[in-house]
Amino acid sequence: MMNKNTIFITGAASGIGLATAKHFHKKGHWVAMADINMVQLTQATEIWDRTRIRLFQLDVGDVLQVQHAMAKFCAEHNNCLAILFNNAGILEIGSFEQTPIEHHQRIVNVNVIGVMNLCHAAWPYLNNNGTSTIINMSSASSDYGVPELASYSASKFAVKALTEALELEWAKYGIKVCDVMPPFVTTNMVKSQKNSAKVLQRLGVNITAQNVVAVIEKQVKHAKTHRTVGVFYGLLHRLSNVSPAYINRLVMKFLSR
Repeated sequence: MMNKNTIFITGAASGIGLATAKHFHKKGHWVAMADINMVQLTQATEIWDRTRIRLFQLDVGDVLQVQHAMAKFCAEHNNCLAILFNNAGILEIGSFEQTPIEHHQRIVNVNVIGVMNLCHAAWPYLNNNGTSTIINMSSASSDYGVPELASYSASKFAVKALTEALELEWAKYGIKVCDVMPPFVTTNMVKSQKNSAKVLQRLGVNITAQNVVAVIEKQVKHAKTHRTVGVFYGLLHRLSNVSPAYINRLVMKFLSR
């Protein structure tokens, strides 16, 4: 039996994840909200109608935790899942050499391995649903490597590639795989950074979580492999796809000088 109104969201305690959970909860979906910070997750939802939400303390880099949470939520819905939103991600701005290697590794573990863990664990439940959608959180930084965000940018290149591969591989199962690609968003993840990259200073941080949610809603209704967020970045993205590599390098060099 298909369940059209189920969604599993990671990184759901704040920012884009929380805004997305609010949106789909208001629409009547059954929402699984997972985050490593259970206290913040509980506080963020304390006045919500709890009948249609399930909260999970989850480290997306821990595959056993991921499998357990996914199985527990989907067991309530005929072992089906309609939407997986891989939103959990971390960022650390700073020079590559001055950032501890453990921090770089953690970024890759959360942003890449976490997405792989969730997709792998969710596959049988997405497949059982008949038609289903995976939405991965990519980034404008997947267009060209961004100085002072090297490991974050690399992680989003990986998410973009995984999205493209699974979009082709899982189409035969009726599973649509896509991503959203915002520039920097006015969330706590960006605001809490100790350092600021030059590219942020030049481009500004003008996209809101609600702007991203609107694009996520478009992906649910009509999935495209990649959807950008914001008119200005959408234009830059289209130009980068047709420009020679050396032009893209020069643009990034200018933006980050």
